[in-house]
Amino acid sequence: MNKKDWDIAKERLQRIWPYNQVELLIDGYEVTLQLQPVNDMFHNAIVVYVNGRFEGRWLTQDCEERRRFMPQRQRPCMSPSQIARYNKLPKRVQKEIKDIRGKTYTEYSTHWRSWSALVKHFEANNTDIRLKEESV
Repeated sequence: MNKKDWDIAKERLQRIWPYNQVELLIDGYEVTLQLQPVNDMFHNAIVVYVNGRFEGRWLTQDCEERRRFMPQRQRPCMSPSQIARYNKLPKRVQKEIKDIRGKTYTEYSTHWRSWSALVKHFEANNTDIRLKEESV
């Protein structure tokens, strides 16, 4: 897809009728992007449906759908408040638990909050991306 196609997709996603959704054909998968409210009614995010469905196992198991379509973030194992408490500990105690201080884990999410991050991820992890024609 070129920039013009991505702009058309973004425009379709943001309009109120019909359905706030965009359908793409990506490497043999039918991918539906749908704008939905998250957390409260004032924040929207883009939910990805692959072949018409979303499965929770995509977030917990390593699979093609997760690698290609789901957002991931590296998160520290220690929160900022825990790091502040760690820094106040004596050096001897810090040495004992220093391996925990720098560790991170990967978190996968059900939705994208950023359009540009979604586009960048899709282009990096898929080869053939096409905008499906509207059927309305």
